[in-house]
Amino acid sequence: MPIAVPFLTGSRQLSIELAEPVVLLRGPPSDPTTHVLRGEVELMLSKPMSATQVIVKLMGKSNMLWPEGLGPRGAKVYHEKTVLEQNIILDCRPEDDQMLPAGLNRWPFEFLIPNRMVETIEDEMAQLYYYVSAVVQRPGMGIPNLRCRRNILLLRTLSWSDNVLASNSLPTTSIVAERKTDACDATIYIEKSIVSSGTQFPISIVLTTQMKNVSLESMSITLTERRVYEVPEYNARRAELHDFKLQLSTISNMADTEQMSQVMMPSSDIPIQQIRKALSAKNAHIPLGSNPFQYKFVFTLPNCLTLNHTTYYREMNFLHHLKIDLELSLVKAIKRTHIHLETPITILDCRLKEDFSTLPTYQESMTDTLVDEDDEDDIIKKRAGFFICPCYVDYKKKSKKLSGRELLMIRQNNNYEARPSSSRSSSTECLSLPPPPPYDK
Repeated sequence: MPIAVPFLTGSRQLSIELAEPVVLLRGPPSDPTTHVLRGEVELMLSKPMSATQVIVKLMGKSNMLWPEGLGPRGAKVYHEKTVLEQNIILDCRPEDDQMLPAGLNRWPFEFLIPNRMVETIEDEMAQLYYYVSAVVQRPGMGIPNLRCRRNILLLRTLSWSDNVLASNSLPTTSIVAERKTDACDATIYIEKSIVSSGTQFPISIVLTTQMKNVSLESMSITLTERRVYEVPEYNARRAELHDFKLQLSTISNMADTEQMSQVMMPSSDIPIQQIRKALSAKNAHIPLGSNPFQYKFVFTLPNCLTLNHTTYYREMNFLHHLKIDLELSLVKAIKRTHIHLETPITILDCRLKEDFSTLPTYQESMTDTLVDEDDEDDIIKKRAGFFICPCYVDYKKKSKKLSGRELLMIRQNNNYEARPSSSRSSSTECLSLPPPPPYDK
């Protein structure tokens, strides 16, 4: 979570202010886009203070627990390494002018973050996090330096980037699968294959019988998460499989009963309790007549307390697959007919619940409300659409951007030409990332 940890004393305060406290990586890592993390280092002084340099760093670190042990003797159970380090010298003061004036001192900075960077990962066995730290170096051996740190959040959303929008190549996020058997034909429609954890997940199933006396015995909807952990330095690898049975929220009949009555066709209105029985147990014995079985099931995905988001990082690779199994029976058949569908889906971070990759339906837009950070009772309200987790509420509060006046001031300071030449040259030399691609005008 993005939190500020300023250095506080009676006469000085060092802090980091960010214009965009949360960096959204849009699209897959292969998209050649670059993002900017912009902010200021602020030092409030009640009296002048001597300083030699002001340095800001962008750090990314990963750590991993390995209970079975790493190394030849298996004695190491914790591994940590640095995945990103960028340094910018904001101010380098000569020996004859090392005094900072009293009042508010500001140093703007910008870090370029390519889209290929790994997003923040918060697993129970492995974490990857980022933070910005600032150091004001003091002259002399016995004078401590001033330090502060602020954690930042990198989230990846698959909302399409400008390059994809410009090429008119928007892929569809829905999945339609057909399965044909001698007894029954099945059409399965998954509305969203990119969805955040804790949200509602609608699936429509249409069954059309090809024989008489066909019954639906059971249905199983399972989400599988495959976690792969790797430590290349020790040639270690571990894989885990976690199955989550989706919790049913609502069931609705998609058949138009009024239109069927006009053409004198009986509607296949099956009791909801009987359909729920097919999801929870076997041998439900739901008869499938001449009219298609067409129902929409709305499930609730597991929340972020148990489910990770999909990652593209090899050392912490989390992939998700949706498995749908239907079991049918015939009166005279000994073996039962099975219909199986397995498809990959993308789980986004729980804090991206409102960053829709697809437009919501009219009903969802009318019932879904925003989290109001001033309403303390909002967390306990029943929210239509997803489970409110504590990290999401905290994210909504801390991801509030600066006001227009503050953002304009930071941008103006970034373009300020009166900074020392040594500061500008050091800032350019310390940026190890390539510049953003040119814009064709």
